[in-house]
Amino acid sequence: MKVKKLLIAILRWVGRILSVALILFLGLIAYMLIRESIARSKYRTAYPPPGKMVSLGTHDLHLYCVGTGNPIVVFEADLDQFGSLSWDSIQSEVGKFTRACSYDRAGIMWSEPGPRPRDGETIARELAALLDVAGDGGPFVLVGHAWGGAYVRIFAGQNPDAVCGMVLVDSSHPDQLARLAEIGFRKEIPEKKIRPLILFLSHLGMPGRFKGPQYSMPRRVYDAEQAFLPESSMAWFDESVEAPNTLLQAGQYKYLGRIPLIVLASARPSSIQVEGRDVQDTWLALQQELTLLSENSEIKKLDESGHYIQFDQPEVVIEAIQAVVQQCLPSQVP
Repeated sequence: MKVKKLLIAILRWVGRILSVALILFLGLIAYMLIRESIARSKYRTAYPPPGKMVSLGTHDLHLYCVGTGNPIVVFEADLDQFGSLSWDSIQSEVGKFTRACSYDRAGIMWSEPGPRPRDGETIARELAALLDVAGDGGPFVLVGHAWGGAYVRIFAGQNPDAVCGMVLVDSSHPDQLARLAEIGFRKEIPEKKIRPLILFLSHLGMPGRFKGPQYSMPRRVYDAEQAFLPESSMAWFDESVEAPNTLLQAGQYKYLGRIPLIVLASARPSSIQVEGRDVQDTWLALQQELTLLSENSEIKKLDESGHYIQFDQPEVVIEAIQAVVQQCLPSQVP
């Protein structure tokens, strides 16, 4: 009898401890939700969009343009959370010799989340709609970094008459997942089923902010990117889930005619976390193959730049853009 009473007492104490622990846990969750909501409101005030918000009907996208003239240079960022900020060191300089536009894909930085799936074809269609609504009718010189290269490749395939040139900055290649896997590098593609968890964590402020600058980016760019990081990470997840489909879609467009094309290739892409010459050689071989998209193409291999060439050597990207823009201009007949 005494043993039974002791067990009941122990169970009651365990139940009380668990109840208190649950209350504390729920209190912590509520605190983190409120803190993140306040942080998002504060950061939106501290970092207003530099451009304008353009409605596509289902959601608004942030578009930032500088300069005047044709062709219009359109920047497309990597599959990351930097968005239009990726081109901070580039866009103002390009704007000195023609019109230059960057934007944030749906859910990144200042742009609102858009309909899923967030694959390449969806993103390319939204970019076309954004430029149309904004009144920027081209012709366009497309500048795509990494996965942004796959997005602009699809855009060019969907809108061949609107594109007069392209610069690919350490761009993704349709076969890169398989080719890199052959030498030991396998990109982890997140599972769609964990999306509710990722969404919940983002509202708790995860991933956390202010861990230190990356990729030689200016501090002002890093601070703004970090301010929106939990929100942008949700869009990053949705695009990452569709990454294999995006590459398949990009691979459908194997030839873009004779448009001027410059491929900028890093000999040491920092996004590939496998050491060794095999990885570097495979990456450079993939970059070389991208020149087959056009009969009027060239490749520049950069030994001093990491994957984010626009941060490491912005002058090289600007020179490439200017060279393509010049080729797009009508011939001056005396």
